Amino acid sequence: MTGENEEKDIANLLLRYCGGETAEAETRRVEAWMAAREENRGTATRMCALMMAADISAHVSAMDTERALKQAHRRMDSRRWPRLRRWARALQRTATFLLIPIIAIASLKVFNRDKVENRMLEFKTAPGTTASAELPDGTGVVLNSSSTLRYPARFDGGERRVELTGEAFFSVVKDGEPFIVDLAGGSSIRVYGTEFNVSAEPDGDEVSATLVKGEIGFSYREKGQQKEWRMHPGEKLVYDKAGQSVSLSSADIEVETSWIDGRLIFKDTPFEEVLKKLGKRYNVEFVLKNRRLKHDSFTANFGQQRLERILEYFRVASGIRFKYVDNAGENTERQVIEVY
Repeated sequence: MTGENEEKDIANLLLRYCGGETAEAETRRVEAWMAAREENRGTATRMCALMMAADISAHVSAMDTERALKQAHRRMDSRRWPRLRRWARALQRTATFLLIPIIAIASLKVFNRDKVENRMLEFKTAPGTTASAELPDGTGVVLNSSSTLRYPARFDGGERRVELTGEAFFSVVKDGEPFIVDLAGGSSIRVYGTEFNVSAEPDGDEVSATLVKGEIGFSYREKGQQKEWRMHPGEKLVYDKAGQSVSLSSADIEVETSWIDGRLIFKDTPFEEVLKKLGKRYNVEFVLKNRRLKHDSFTANFGQQRLERILEYFRVASGIRFKYVDNAGENTERQVIEVY
């Protein structure tokens, strides 16, 4: 989406947001935009105040609110977004003295909402999809399938703390305040300006982190004590949540981060791990019926192929058979595939 189109899109979303007509995902987008810059917040505050005043004044004056809103749409669609503030001031000057108290009340309501604006926001991905976002400090995040990132509308309090469920790749902006990622099993990552991949599935037994560059400290519980392991680029750390133990190994960065570009790369990867990654990508559940396959490893490179094409590859290469199970009567949202 180009910058101009994005400005028009935000402008239209803001009008609906001020009128309480946005869906949940749209509301999160507008609030993230407001949190990104103080100038954005001021523009939104003035716009919402004016719209609230116009809505109330419809009961005490002959003002044509609908025509005013249409005019607002037309002006924002035809001009650059930075001109919105000048238009808002011009519109405010046309208000009669009867609207001044109403505008003051409306503004007060919006500013009061701003005081509690720093609530937690959620960035989520649907099964089988990936998405990227920029946090209030400029940190870039790519979220893998069925993952959730919770973060404040703005970072304050001396630290930048977020919560991750699932898998994500972070490009953290260096800042005087520490960046902390809270994970499952009482573990967390303290970032010192870096790029890294982390996987913390809610139903998984392990949490893993792969450091691409920079430095991170992996904090975890061990025998009732909190410890931190400093990682170096090219390392992969796996934390066993139940056993509260850590193992470290050399990482294949291309394999660990291939999902960001929509690829799946396997290099002598255990078959169970292959099925796990395929299940996450295509939102299916594999049931391994042939336990001997558990000890096999595979090397392959897949792009945006359909799942059926990938399964055909395994059938031709290794004689592995797959059977789709009819689970219509079961309470599950994922297709079950048996592996023989």
